[in-house]
Amino acid sequence: MVSIITGCGSSKSTPSTTSTGSTTEATTEETTKAAPEKLVELRWLTAQIGATNEAQWLTDTVNKFNEKYAGKIKINIDGVGGEAVNDKLKTDAAADTMPDLFMLYADRARFSVMAESGRVVDLNPYLDKNPELKDRIDKDSAAAYTDKDGKLLGLPYVKGYVGIFYNTDLFNKAGISSFPTTWDEFNEACEKLLKINVAPIAMMTGENSWTTMLILTDILGTDPDGNAWLKGKPEEANFNSPAFIKAVKELQLILSKYSNKDAIGATYAVVANNFLNGKAAMIANGPWMIGDFSNPQTAMPGLDKNVAYALAPGNGTIQMENMSYASGSKDQDKKDASFEVLKFLASDEIYIPYLNLTGNAPCLKVDSSLLELDPINATFMTQALNAKFKYGLFSDAIKPAVNDALSQLLPDLANGKLTPEEFAQKMQEISDKN
Repeated sequence: MVSIITGCGSSKSTPSTTSTGSTTEATTEETTKAAPEKLVELRWLTAQIGATNEAQWLTDTVNKFNEKYAGKIKINIDGVGGEAVNDKLKTDAAADTMPDLFMLYADRARFSVMAESGRVVDLNPYLDKNPELKDRIDKDSAAAYTDKDGKLLGLPYVKGYVGIFYNTDLFNKAGISSFPTTWDEFNEACEKLLKINVAPIAMMTGENSWTTMLILTDILGTDPDGNAWLKGKPEEANFNSPAFIKAVKELQLILSKYSNKDAIGATYAVVANNFLNGKAAMIANGPWMIGDFSNPQTAMPGLDKNVAYALAPGNGTIQMENMSYASGSKDQDKKDASFEVLKFLASDEIYIPYLNLTGNAPCLKVDSSLLELDPINATFMTQALNAKFKYGLFSDAIKPAVNDALSQLLPDLANGKLTPEEFAQKMQEISDKN
């Protein structure tokens, strides 16, 4: 922060020159005084609020920062729950009212919108002046948040492996001794769960179809041909390929027969509630959900004792860059202040608790001895590192317009109005037009 100096005279009387050239003693005492520093206020747009397991971390972080920078910088939380936060961010980008701080995700659909808006601050100039922080950033993670012009739009924060959570108590009641290792075994397990009147897996078609999109990713990723499909460029995606149609057939079965009855139109909050309260036996999601299992505000008592984390059937896991923190500030004072927040977020005092809370892997170099993985995630992490198949998200292998269309097309796939082939063709048409 720069102090503006309003006086530059000494505290002693000094001679002054008159218009005639003579000198006289100054009649007033001039002192050097710094004007009061202007308080810079920042808006932090976030979904880390309410009953989410990250809410307390965010509150503590903001309070600590505001205390440390009292009178200089103040963070104001703008909380918007669930996926609505992304809609708010898009609206802000369109209206040129961007928040000073926000989460920037690495998936192509959300990252592209922000990159193309031109509203996100390039962090490269700041990091060049902060080499210690720059050297801590994982290079692959940095690449995920770098746009086509080479601008680093987010400070990489966490990445992770994504599997499938399952309720061991419900599995035992259904007579299932272990998590299925093939998709045929998965379907057999689902049939057993139906017999005890439990939805086998929590699925959704609302918002960004997150949990359903993850399952489609797993089906593709654990098939050699599908795995190759996921590695293709979005502009070259062939939705009419046998590998994609085969995956959609399995997805249609799961979505129509083995998912929760309210899957059509369901938001993440709905499907999470189904799993957290024993109404569904499985849910595909990342390790950041683990904290919810022991949260009395969100989960049934004792759930955390009955949850295990598994690789997808077929011995696969989604490997993904997850989230960064970014700034949309416009004026220089706010840009500078926002970077102070990013540096604060990277400090051990703030970063280590976040990693331990969410179970994500770090994108910044840290002292590994300080990390304390939840037992649920610790076992899974070992499996994930040795998985036969590792793959990126389905949403990263397609154009944003196709990803946006999922919520419109999946309901008709689920109720049989669209065959897998027709579903694939519609996605191809949308891709070709965009």
